[in-house]
Order: sequence, then structure tokens, then C-alpha cells
Amino acid sequence: MYRRTLFPYGIFLIGMALTAGCGSKTPAGAAAEQHDDGVSSVPPAAEREADLSASDLPVGGATKEVKFKVLDKDADDKSKGLMHVKVFALDGPVDITEHTRWEVWKPGSDPDEQKAEMDSWASNESPVPAGTWDVRFVYDEGPIAKAQGWIRNVNVEAGKLWKGEVVLAAPIQYVRLFATLDGKDMADAAHIDVFKAGTDETEFQPLTSFWSTQKQPLAAGSYDFRLTYEKDKVKAKGAVKGLAVGGDRGVLKKTVALGK
Repeated sequence: MYRRTLFPYGIFLIGMALTAGCGSKTPAGAAAEQHDDGVSSVPPAAEREADLSASDLPVGGATKEVKFKVLDKDADDKSKGLMHVKVFALDGPVDITEHTRWEVWKPGSDPDEQKAEMDSWASNESPVPAGTWDVRFVYDEGPIAKAQGWIRNVNVEAGKLWKGEVVLAAPIQYVRLFATLDGKDMADAAHIDVFKAGTDETEFQPLTSFWSTQKQPLAAGSYDFRLTYEKDKVKAKGAVKGLAVGGDRGVLKKTVALGK
């Protein structure tokens, strides 16, 4: 009697397990959080030093403004001067010093043919040989977030600190795409390729790629995005066409529903 009662119950348990196994094909992930599409977190204007003088030194490239002053200060090597320059993006302005380095060049040098005499991160106060130099500023925050600008004929004196501020045209925003599938968050494994708007994606490689968990700095412009998801045998894809990226250095958010 006991065996006859147990046998149907065992069949019932097996059936329940099979039903649960079939259900495992539903994509994993928590319910997607609600994110407001649009731009947020635009940084406030950075503080500028009030006692620097406007410069009439020749400039080039992305350089839009130069201010500086010269102070008495010895380098460890008394034959050299010192240079310390803060760098700002024009929009804001926003301090981009930590993403910028500067290079010292002999006047009239061709960067394609010659090498810089020295370079330094803009956040450092660095010794520079006394003389007249062209200084190139190289801002780099990512494959599509770059700018270069020049100041020409900078005079560096031994025992002096050349202290300045440089403003570069470097408009960017940080793009964050939130991938979802069937109403669930798929950011953990959604890969994103970036193209200039209108690019034939079968003929050209992406400008850069990133994951949906990241925010990617992009220069102002219009872009196409290709999203692909693959995890636990679940595959999905999506696209954003012609997304306009601004230059206020805020975070541009957009939610993208993937399809199989």
C-alpha cells in the first residue's frame, strides 16, 4: 500500500522539476530600474585664479585662452625654471588637468618628424630647461575624447615659475546606455560598439566599444550604437541610431530595449 501511494507522488515531483527546467530559459537579471533618459550631472563651472594676466602669446589647435604669471621660485636644478599649468575645457569651464599632459618643443618643430624635449602631466609642477619653447597640451580621456592645443614662444627663466591656465575646446558628454530584455536589466553582459552616425557597420570597425555598466566619454557629435548581449545561452541585440551627444560634460542616459 505504501509503495502504491509513493509512486504517483514521485511522478508528480519529476513533472515539477521538468517544468522548472523549461522555465530556466527566461533571461536572468533583476527587474530593470527606471532611468530617466536625458542629460544629468552637468558639472558646475570650475574656479579660476583671479590674479593671472591674459596672454597675447600665439596659440594653435584647440587652445582658446591663456593666462599666466611669473613668480620667483627655484627648481632643484638652479639652471632650470619651473612650469605649472591648469587646463580647462571651454564648456563650463571644467577642470581637465588630470587628463592632460604637456610637451616642450623647440620653436617651429614638426611633431610628425621630431620628438618633444620633455613632457609632464599638467597636474605636476615640473622643471623645464631655461629658454623659449612651444608647449603642446594633449588632453586624452578616451578613444573619442581627445584634444590638442599649443602655446607658442613660452619664455622659461631659471629661478622662475611659469604658472598659468589654458582653456581648450574639448566638448564631450559621458554616454550611459541601459540595456534591458523583457523588462529585466541586462547591463551585466551588454556590449556596445560606437560608430559615427550613418556608418556602414558591415564595412567599418567601431570607433570604440564599452559595456553597458560603464559611461563612455564621447566628443560632441552624432553617433550610432550597436548593442549585443550573450549570456547563459541567451542572445539579444539592439541599436540606437543618430544619438546626438553634446558638449556640456554631463551624463547622457538612454534606456535600450533589446530583442532576440
